[in-house]
Amino acid sequence: MRAFGYCFDTLDPQDPDRLCRGRERWIEPIVDPAEDRPDRVHRLVISGANFSDDSARDAVRGLAEAGVTAAVLIRAIFPDLPVHAFREVGDPRALPPVMLTEEDWTYTPQGGARRTPAVRWLAPIGVDEADVYMLGEDAGMARPKADGFLVGADVSPEDLPALEDALFKLVGFSDPDGRPALFYNAMGIPAVLEHCEALVLFHLDKHGPAFIVYTFDPLDVEPLLLDVARAGGTFAVPFSIPPMLARWDRALYELRMQWDDANGPFPVPPAEDAGGRWSTRRRHAERIDDAATPSEGTEEAGGEE
Repeated sequence: MRAFGYCFDTLDPQDPDRLCRGRERWIEPIVDPAEDRPDRVHRLVISGANFSDDSARDAVRGLAEAGVTAAVLIRAIFPDLPVHAFREVGDPRALPPVMLTEEDWTYTPQGGARRTPAVRWLAPIGVDEADVYMLGEDAGMARPKADGFLVGADVSPEDLPALEDALFKLVGFSDPDGRPALFYNAMGIPAVLEHCEALVLFHLDKHGPAFIVYTFDPLDVEPLLLDVARAGGTFAVPFSIPPMLARWDRALYELRMQWDDANGPFPVPPAEDAGGRWSTRRRHAERIDDAATPSEGTEEAGGEE
């Protein structure tokens, strides 16, 4: 069963909250008290999962499991807009064929002693190449791996130096080899958005990257996402919090509770053992057990609730 999970929310760049269950965290920002607090930015988070039933115990998670590619998403949400990829710690052996920025430097992982050659680059890419740049491989062969995409960016000679400064604020202190990994400084997101229509980043999900779009203005694209999911033969699941942080069994339970039978039977089969924590049958049984057990006191019962 392939599923396509999505969530619309906002992010406070100065207080961005946690990321991805310990696999990734934000770069600690340096906050200047003299600067104005940045406004919240809008965020569309998309990830996927492949599982066998509504317990989602065997779920393999990441956009690659959704049956929808990054190229399809970019083309659908931002038709006809140019796309540029960027990288802070680029591999000198795998570089884009055309680069607007190419800067050689030496990368030293945080807490490490080794020094590794790296290339900082910014490059125009074709939309069809988006998944190759997101994953850094193609058919098992190493390819340039991007930190993210700029959609509809102004890369004129006059604007390019300011854009490079904004990108350095976003990824200049990254440590992709760290545990947890450090990829992005949330305080850099508004600075980059000053130079483009949208910023696409790749936060880690359990088994692969998710696809996250940051914009100043909200994206009214939910009907479009449902069309994309249907065209990809996958099941669209809305989330109240980003899918890379949330439980798929809970999201499936909540969607099942709202399901309109006029659309046919719920497409995700129930687990044979009454499902996981959010199974309908299991919750019904727990309610019966709770009703049959006398409460030991109002305060304790309220705490349990």
